[in-house]
Amino acid sequence: MDYLRIVADQKEDLAQIPLDDYCLRRKVSEIEMDSPLAQVVIGMRRSGKTTMCLQALHIAQKAFAYLNFDDEALVTASVEDLNYLLEAMHIVYGDFTHIFLDEIQNIEGWELFVNRLLRKGLHVVLTGSNSNTLSRELGSHLTGRYKEIELLPFSFAEFLAFKHITPDTTSTRGRAELQKAYHYYAAKGGIPEALMMADSRNYIKTLYNAILFKDVTKRYNVRYPKVLSMLSSSLMQNFCREVSCLGLAKELSVKSVHTIQNYVDYLEKAYLIKQLPRFSFKPSKKQQNNKAYAIDLGMVSSFSGIEDSETNWGWRMENLVFLKLYSEREDGNYELFYWNNGVEVDFVIVQENRARNLIQVCYSLDKKETRERECTSLIAAARKLHCTDLSIVNMNLRADWEEDGLHIKVIPVIDFLLIGSSGDKI
Repeated sequence: MDYLRIVADQKEDLAQIPLDDYCLRRKVSEIEMDSPLAQVVIGMRRSGKTTMCLQALHIAQKAFAYLNFDDEALVTASVEDLNYLLEAMHIVYGDFTHIFLDEIQNIEGWELFVNRLLRKGLHVVLTGSNSNTLSRELGSHLTGRYKEIELLPFSFAEFLAFKHITPDTTSTRGRAELQKAYHYYAAKGGIPEALMMADSRNYIKTLYNAILFKDVTKRYNVRYPKVLSMLSSSLMQNFCREVSCLGLAKELSVKSVHTIQNYVDYLEKAYLIKQLPRFSFKPSKKQQNNKAYAIDLGMVSSFSGIEDSETNWGWRMENLVFLKLYSEREDGNYELFYWNNGVEVDFVIVQENRARNLIQVCYSLDKKETRERECTSLIAAARKLHCTDLSIVNMNLRADWEEDGLHIKVIPVIDFLLIGSSGDKI
């Protein structure tokens, strides 16, 4: 293996990236460049982890060396090669205080090498696309010596910045432009490279296959890859809905429900989906029938086969509200659930085991029966959970309703997606 050539070629590729032209991610501020802890950025492939880490290093003006383990030239690399690669980095980069190791989980035994770098006083930045692999090894060998940062594809605010659209929610023209941008984003998703392409289907298909077969099948030695593929397709087609592993086992003609449970978990760890548990005051019931949401709606558009319809746009809206709430849960210091106890409420925000906010999502509230249905569900849940902060996110309507002695805020989805965790508009 020509270590020097590999490192030099990667450095040359790095120099071609126009970092100043790229959208600055919200999470970039969470990377602590002077910390003695390894900074570990995890998330879906192609969600922008590499670019964000490079931006952080660039902004901080750090002398760093870089190595990407997703390079075909390193496909056969093992832990024994790491020292030789480190020597090559010292030759190519000279003196450096920081080292950036991209997709490090591809090397078995990497964690011992990283531990040694930390002991030497180097500042280490890592990325990875499989949260289970990273978390397991980090927990075993870097206990207390790392900070984990989760990065999702573009939020709506980041998408607008990427498209050079300044949010204007006050004028009619501004809102029309934002609505057009919203529908594009809800259909195309937030994977940065895919948004640069007129037709991103082939790109997303290649990405999807890499996640399914490289990050899941290979990583977990999946015995039934065809079942895994069919399961993933089913979850994509039924995004925003409850997952019944028993029902999926019957649908896919699989005898073992445990196999289906494992495969769903694998897909979550590889960032194709995220599961939302049902809220219950009994911990054992919180694990029953989670809802599955897509990490990126571009995947749904490319693989679900679902035609555009008002129902479909409603699911897409719910998925985007989920992604926003999920991504801000740590900043807001809350847990996120859904409620289903005879009536269903899409999101329950919980702090200190108490329901603080209930949020319902409905694409259109034009019909009286729709309004009554959504309000009835919210009020029933509010009475049961002793919660008074109630909201309905929809496409266009902004209003304040009084129903059965309770106040309900009706919020347009564009406004909701542009509200920061602090409550201020971005």
